[in-house]
Amino acid sequence: MLHRLSLRVLPQLNALVTDPTVRKRKRLIMLVPGLVAFGIYHLLKQVLPLSEPLVLLGFSGCIAMLAAIWAYRQARGVTLQESWRQDGTQRWVWLVGWIGLVYGIQLSLLVLAILQVFVGYDFLLHPEGPAMMAIIISCTSATRDAFEIGHVQRLTHQGVVIPTFPDGKALRKWIPREIAVILKWGTFATLMGVAGSWFLFRVGPIELQPIIQSLLIPVIVASIGLMSFYRGEALYAQDQKERKLRTWLSSLWFWMWPSLTFSATYFLVLMGMTAFVFRVEQVSQAGFAAMAACTAMLMVLYTLFLGWRKSYEEHLVAIPESIQRCPFVMGILQNSKAPETASSRAETQVKHGDLVK
Repeated sequence: MLHRLSLRVLPQLNALVTDPTVRKRKRLIMLVPGLVAFGIYHLLKQVLPLSEPLVLLGFSGCIAMLAAIWAYRQARGVTLQESWRQDGTQRWVWLVGWIGLVYGIQLSLLVLAILQVFVGYDFLLHPEGPAMMAIIISCTSATRDAFEIGHVQRLTHQGVVIPTFPDGKALRKWIPREIAVILKWGTFATLMGVAGSWFLFRVGPIELQPIIQSLLIPVIVASIGLMSFYRGEALYAQDQKERKLRTWLSSLWFWMWPSLTFSATYFLVLMGMTAFVFRVEQVSQAGFAAMAACTAMLMVLYTLFLGWRKSYEEHLVAIPESIQRCPFVMGILQNSKAPETASSRAETQVKHGDLVK
């Protein structure tokens, strides 16, 4: 779900996809796939064994995949054939395979886990309600994200400078350069996650462990994520004194969203995978510790990167809107030296407070 974090944390992407006009159109676009998914579910539930978890997850992923293609096409504003030619096979494979299929399955697992852990509504005992909710929510979420990505892609082709496209390419380039810091923070986060899970397993009865762990492990991971985000910002700064002062309110806001929200999301997705893919009825202490460690490592990696990338974007040279849309100047910018090596400290054109709003 790095794409979702990038679309909300990084200043330029956040500004583009939260524009009032874009948000209004996005809400309308999201209604259609949700209604269609509801209808398809009721048509096919008598034909497909949707009470089987793997069948449901595959079906949900396929519906989300089709919704993502449609939403991306609506935002791009060109035909699918033209979009394939302009955007390339790699981008389309990522969109369909990750934003559609994989993301849809993840969200379905999230919904099933939330219903089982916090509501006691077990899909394996009462499949129809959770199945319908999992399909609709994953479909509409994939629609939302695909639409936002399509909007960003359309602006890119119009000549708008997009420092970071949310496809993970920038992360893959960044990891080898900061591998030492990633390993250091990843080890720290893993140890804290395992220790926290072990302690929680000792303070509550085993039947309540799914609720206890799902509520409190994300709190631990979110706190580490906030610290690693600041560390990521400091990685880009040449001098620690250049870091901006943070208010308690802005830090609390980032701790709650996206750090706490996505820590809980990843942990619950792992809970859903354990319960509905591997069919584990009662998770052991080692199982909870492993889920806590995986959640902590993933969140530390993403928050370190997002902190670094946000600081990098804020130090880019501001380019006027009229020049951003000039193809001649864009050609020069694309052939010029990578912005990461620039020494300028001018602030970016788009700002959104201390952290995220």
